[in-house]
Amino acid sequence: MNVYVSVDMEGISGIVHGEMMMPGEREYDRGRRLMTSDANAAVEGLVKAGASFVLVNDSHGPMRNLLIEDLHPAAHLISGSGDAKEYCQLEGADSRPFDAAVFIGYHAMARTPGAIHPHTIAGAAVAELRLNGRPHGETGLNAAVLGSFGIPVVLVTGDSATCAEARAFLGDQIETVAVKEACGRNAAICRPPSATRPEITEAAARALRRAADIQPYRPERPWRLEVDFLTMQQCDRAARITGVERTGPVTIAIPGDDPWQQYRVLWAAIRAALYEPASWLG
Repeated sequence: MNVYVSVDMEGISGIVHGEMMMPGEREYDRGRRLMTSDANAAVEGLVKAGASFVLVNDSHGPMRNLLIEDLHPAAHLISGSGDAKEYCQLEGADSRPFDAAVFIGYHAMARTPGAIHPHTIAGAAVAELRLNGRPHGETGLNAAVLGSFGIPVVLVTGDSATCAEARAFLGDQIETVAVKEACGRNAAICRPPSATRPEITEAAARALRRAADIQPYRPERPWRLEVDFLTMQQCDRAARITGVERTGPVTIAIPGDDPWQQYRVLWAAIRAALYEPASWLG
């Protein structure tokens, strides 16, 4: 069995603050170790349940967070700059037929109360993302893109708000592991990794054994994919991307009937929105 694993950072065991999530911050190395350990716990469970190939995509921020020297030997790692990844958190999902997907360390969508660092793809630019009129975060959007390939998401780990969001979009049949409960954007009631990692391993194993019974998430097509940006300047830059339609002062739409291509255009548009020109161009 082939399994695709996308690993973010905000929803990792014990991670609660921005200083644990970004290069140059004083606790970033600690955050990387925690992230790698949760990923390993999932891979271990997938292998126990019969996975023969596990592709792990580093899906957070700089996308070079996971420590390959400490990674589970059964894993294959996609690591590298987001500028080099055409498909962001789903890079490589089209590289072979996958039987299931797992999201580790995911976070809640933008504007979610009671969550650790809630945002959608890029908190510095995206106010809200909608798929067919319904606000989606990374969990729902990524599951929908994978669903267009017939790949079910069988496990999501993160804080309690993220797990609730995952069940709301993907159904109660999926496995979830809530590793913490937020009590503020930068604070949570955490369970120690010694407790959460065995749970992640067992949940991954159960989920993969039941993968054939879990339905992919498939919103009605063609998709109406829309993004509201925080500023008009961000929308200006995003609207220059081929395949993007501007529908309002801070809103774009990405039409089409190929979710994989729409996702690629979305990521290109968000990268453009995030670009800050040199002062002499501003």
